[in-house]
Amino acid sequence: MILINLTGYTINIDPYGPFGMFLSYLMLFIIGSFLGYIVEVFFRRFVSMHKWINPGFLKGPCLPLYGFGLCALHFCSDYGFRLLLDANDPMANNSFYGIKMYDENGVMTLFSTTGSLPFWAVSIIVILVIGILITLIEFIAGLIFVKGMQIQLWDYSKLKGNILGVICPLFSVIWTAVGAIYWFGLRPIFSALLFTALPHTWGITFLIGAAYAILIVDLVASIKLSFKVRGEAINSHKIVDFEKLKLSFKTSKAKSDKLISFKESINQSFAPLNSKLYKLYNKAKAHMYINNELPEKQNSSETPRIIAENMEKNKENNANSDIDKTTKEEK
Repeated sequence: MILINLTGYTINIDPYGPFGMFLSYLMLFIIGSFLGYIVEVFFRRFVSMHKWINPGFLKGPCLPLYGFGLCALHFCSDYGFRLLLDANDPMANNSFYGIKMYDENGVMTLFSTTGSLPFWAVSIIVILVIGILITLIEFIAGLIFVKGMQIQLWDYSKLKGNILGVICPLFSVIWTAVGAIYWFGLRPIFSALLFTALPHTWGITFLIGAAYAILIVDLVASIKLSFKVRGEAINSHKIVDFEKLKLSFKTSKAKSDKLISFKESINQSFAPLNSKLYKLYNKAKAHMYINNELPEKQNSSETPRIIAENMEKNKENNANSDIDKTTKEEK
């Protein structure tokens, strides 16, 4: 239990209570998304593409897939498998993984369990479930982009045993290894980070709110772009490799021409819809005017000053023409 005293008011935050867990997972998602972005940048630079490229779907330094992955890691290691241990152990508050670190005499017993299963059995179950769960998250995210948006953010199609190019045995083994590293080494670090951050409720909630506000703005802009790319992909009956598309825009000399043609194709595809919407808008707007008729549009380049000057010129021209007529009549 964490107690926070603010101007006489005390806030009780239980790290394993609903509010404490909610804040913890919000922080873990942002941390995981940012760390995953850094990993993917260096992975593309030195392993897969050998180029510096902004990975993922969003423009900012955030990969939500890794955010969900870190939340899954923490959930499996910190909560899900506490059910396999003795949750009523009075020493459970001084524990990692739900495993008692010290006995009643204060002697460290890190690998002694208080439940019915031994530590090695719990470790195997947790690590395997982590590998399966992260593979499932990767599969669902891949299906959403490949089937729903016609966009491929990563491609395992050249690796053995792949399914639709979005998951494969090799990376499932990698995710399982990551689960083992988290279970045996990283989980206490992240738990300590969360316990350090939770007492600073107001500052943490402000930072979390700002981070998610930026994330939402980035997400909306990226979704709009994805729908444009999806339209092009459907017309060409292809699935767009998003990484190669970004790389081609970055390195191609004809970048501006591609963007122009891309915008023109998008405008053409939306032209019928824009025309209908424009007609409906004019019909609705006409009811605001007398006789339900829209006034004639003036030339946007003619400011009131220019219109006044043109009127003066017309008056002068008319006056000169009248003088010419009178002189001709007198002759």
